[in-house]
Amino acid sequence: MSKINYGQNFEKDVQQSCKKEKTWFMRIKDVYIPFNLRNRIRTSRNDYDCLVFNNKTLFPLELKTTDKKSISMKEEIIKAHQVEKLAEANTYEDVIAGFLFNFRNEENSTFFVPIEEYQRYKNIAQNQLEHSYKAKVNRASIPIGICKEIGVEVLSVKKRVHYHYFIKQLTEDLIAREKEFEDKFNG
Repeated sequence: MSKINYGQNFEKDVQQSCKKEKTWFMRIKDVYIPFNLRNRIRTSRNDYDCLVFNNKTLFPLELKTTDKKSISMKEEIIKAHQVEKLAEANTYEDVIAGFLFNFRNEENSTFFVPIEEYQRYKNIAQNQLEHSYKAKVNRASIPIGICKEIGVEVLSVKKRVHYHYFIKQLTEDLIAREKEFEDKFNG
């Protein structure tokens, strides 16, 4: 019996959701290298998992899923180069970069966490700095409670086996939020 790859299922569900909502989606495929060859072959590393485009805005996304109450920030789970590339992408106009964190609980809670919020949280957590978060800060992971505070919930519904994620609504909410922030900042 084959092992279920929840990460691939999550990516496919997001991709199918975008397709149904007529929202442009491009998955950046990982290169598979057999375990016994990994130390001998160099391959390029993906900057992120996918790109979504809606309303003249590009969304570089890294997708993570877990059956736990938090997502580990260890290098083998969230790679430093991916954080750097998401942050770099976020410096461009009309680009909103971040993570889609999926918690496979009863509610299938899913959140978009902007890259700058993730970086701020990680700095506070790892350096044990003072903060105003209501949820518990964990040095080694980002808990669901923090995602609720700093992220934007992605609504979803279960269709028999797979989920439909309302990605178009998410992108429109993020664009409106970004515009509101810019209006407030520019005064």
